[in-house]
Amino acid sequence: MSVPVTSRLDEGVVRALDQAVAAGVADSRSGAIAQAVAEWLDRHGEEAIVASYRRRYATPDPEHDALVEGMLRSSVAAAINDGLL
Repeated sequence: MSVPVTSRLDEGVVRALDQAVAAGVADSRSGAIAQAVAEWLDRHGEEAIVASYRRRYATPDPEHDALVEGMLRSSVAAAINDGLL
């Protein structure tokens, strides 16, 4: 089952898309857009996201670590003050 999705494209992109359909490169605008989205998702799917996170956090970031530690300390202090701990 397909679901209609409304989007806005630059006029030049739509002209090129229509030319591709007229030339038989794609069956329809919808088909070409669906294929492009599927290919984009393949390149940017879950594995690509995981790889991006691995690259980003492979090297420790002392500033980030200090921020997280500070947040943890203030959360624990707030819990103690509120009688939760």
